[in-house]
Formats: sequence, C-alpha cells, structure tokens
Amino acid sequence: MACFDELHLRRAGLQLSVCPALGGAITRFALDGFDLLRPWDGSEQVRRTGCFVLAPYSNRIVDGCFDFDGSSYQLRRNSPDHALPIHGVAWKRAWQLDEQGADQLRLSLAHDPSEGDSAADWPFAFHLSQRLQLVDDGLALELRLHNRDSRPMPAGLGWHPYFPRHAGVELQFAAEAVWLADEQQLPLRQATIAPVWDFRQLRAVGEPGLDNNFTGWDGQARLRWPEPRLGLAIEAGPGLPHLVVYTPPALQGFIAVEPVSHANAALNRGKAELEILAPGQVMVRHCRLRISSDC
Repeated sequence: MACFDELHLRRAGLQLSVCPALGGAITRFALDGFDLLRPWDGSEQVRRTGCFVLAPYSNRIVDGCFDFDGSSYQLRRNSPDHALPIHGVAWKRAWQLDEQGADQLRLSLAHDPSEGDSAADWPFAFHLSQRLQLVDDGLALELRLHNRDSRPMPAGLGWHPYFPRHAGVELQFAAEAVWLADEQQLPLRQATIAPVWDFRQLRAVGEPGLDNNFTGWDGQARLRWPEPRLGLAIEAGPGLPHLVVYTPPALQGFIAVEPVSHANAALNRGKAELEILAPGQVMVRHCRLRISSDC
C-alpha cells in the first residue's frame, strides 16, 4: 500500500497540506481552520482531495484516440469512473519533493513512454513541476511542462480545484460562450450562455447542473461564503482562457471551477486548439488563489 504522507506549510493563519504520493494533490487549504478547498477524506482517491494538476491535457479525449503529426495514438482508460481517458497523467502518478521551506515547496514528476506500458497513458516524454507558495493573501501556483521528447508534443495544463459548498456559496465569472456536451460529456457545439448558467454577477450557485467548458474566460473568477464573509478570487495568468465548471448535486458537498489552457477534447480538433511544444521547449502557467474579507 502506498504511503500517503502529507507535507504541511504554514504562513500566519494559512495552512496548506500536500500529498506527493497521491497525485501531488492539495489535501487541505484553510484559513484559521476554515476550509477554502474541500479537505481530503483520507481515501486513496485523488478525486477526493482539494486540488490536483491537469497535465499534459485536460478533460476527455474522443474514443481515447487522437491524431498528431501524421500518427494516430490510442490511449487507455485511466479511471474506473470514466469510460474515456481523462485529465492526463499527473493526477494518477506519485510526485517527488524537490524542495520545501516553511511556506513553499516544489514537486515534480517525469513521464517516459518507453518504460513499461506508459505510452498507453501518453506517447511523449515530459517533465512536469509545480511550485506552491503561501503568500500573505492566499496561494500562488506555478506549473512548468518540459517536452523531453525528440518530437513536437501537443500540450495542455490546468488545475482541478474542488471548493466546499459551505452554506450559501456564491460564484462569479465571465466568459464569451459555453460548449454544450453530449452524454459522454464531450463537446458538441458552442452556444451563448443561457441565463441559468450566467454567473457574470456574483450569485448563489444552486444546482445549475453544469459540467461544461466555458470559452473566452477573462481569467477571473470569484467564490464567496456568506457566513464567514470570506471571498476567494481565482486569478489565472496568461494562457488559461478556458474555465470548466462542474456543479454536481449539492449533497456531494463541492463545486469544481477549473482554469485550463484548452477546450475539452481539443486533442481531437487539430493543432490550432493546442499549444505545441518543440523538443526541449517549456510551457509555463500561473494561477493565484487570493483570499479577501467580505464584510
């Protein structure tokens, strides 16, 4: 059985816990004991943590197959909960600790498709690192994806944070359009955003039934928990123009608001939808979770 030891960081009233062996996931992010991300339930399921990394692609791939540079690649299913490969490689692997201080750490993992059957998960070699740093008003995140293959590689990055549904949680974000999805949660077509899915103004989440990719996102989103009068802003850096929002039934106790670099199933729509890394090239993305008092 894997050893799911956590690493703990503190800065003033902020607490951050991370489990390298469990997908390098954040297992707790709290301010003075109030959970800003869903706390890990202690299980061996990374999807029960607070946040994990999406790399080297986000969301699903049609039929688990994509074409790139004249070759066709078939990927295997990587989760018993999903019929299609989903969310890349990073969340399914143990990461290693590269450095740690009182309020920051850096984790990394390497993927080599020549090892065993790893090519069935992703056919290109890469190295991925994430820096997590507590700052005065929240958490700063950085991802660096290095193409270590001899060939160009399609690439995508993002984060999959789960936010707790503390009573009356509110959400705000603005985007240009939304992808409507089929029964496999694959995108069918872009559409204007219907009023029930319109969160341009801060409002209670409710149960809008979202599991959709919003495009033309401006990189800013906000959550607010009325009872403690706390707000949390998601501030995505350049190159994260898409936002996936997942609102399962309220009884599940969370919502997911995911900043990502490409639309769902982008691997199936050609090079124009993706960043292409030349051999040796590095893709860098940043995101910040900024806490505010909302009196």
